[in-house]
Amino acid sequence: MIERSDAQRSAVVIGFVGPSGVGKSSLLEALMPRLVARGLAVGACKHAHHGFLADRPGKDSYRFYESGAAAVALISAEQIATFTRNCGHTGRDVSLAAAVATLPLGLDLILAEGFSWESIPRVVLFPSGGSPRQDHLETGEVVELVCVPSTPAGKRPAYSEALLDSLVETVLARIELPETSTMSGGTSSAARGDGNSS
Repeated sequence: MIERSDAQRSAVVIGFVGPSGVGKSSLLEALMPRLVARGLAVGACKHAHHGFLADRPGKDSYRFYESGAAAVALISAEQIATFTRNCGHTGRDVSLAAAVATLPLGLDLILAEGFSWESIPRVVLFPSGGSPRQDHLETGEVVELVCVPSTPAGKRPAYSEALLDSLVETVLARIELPETSTMSGGTSSAARGDGNSS
């Protein structure tokens, strides 16, 4: 389990794991508005296997960072982005705890895409006609199995409303909201739905 500071302990962390390209991001993109509509403050962490460029070369903030700043904050009326240098970089994957620590306080829920090696509750995705990877099933508690439908090349999976509603209820059952009593979530042993739109 990941360790968080006392101020961060209220946020429930749920992972979404599956093979690369299976449709994790598409599922989170469809799921997140439904969770926000239920009144949750939702954060997200994504593990980038191949690294990423968070800023645009030539911009002042990029130049500050390239000049050696340990951290740079880029602020507008609508957004705040902080680029922090991973000074302890050893070539190994950053822990989910370190990723969660960069998020603001006050979140109810953090959805983590990837981080399959972390022992956190997870939704496991697998392709139609296939089966879940064994390591994805064994590393942490499986709260839902999702069989992702076959889609034409270049197309995103279309997840059914029934599946999305089921996932929302599964997530809500794991969160203690201030105005509700504690609810316990169960483990689903059967794969939920396919991606056929309803």
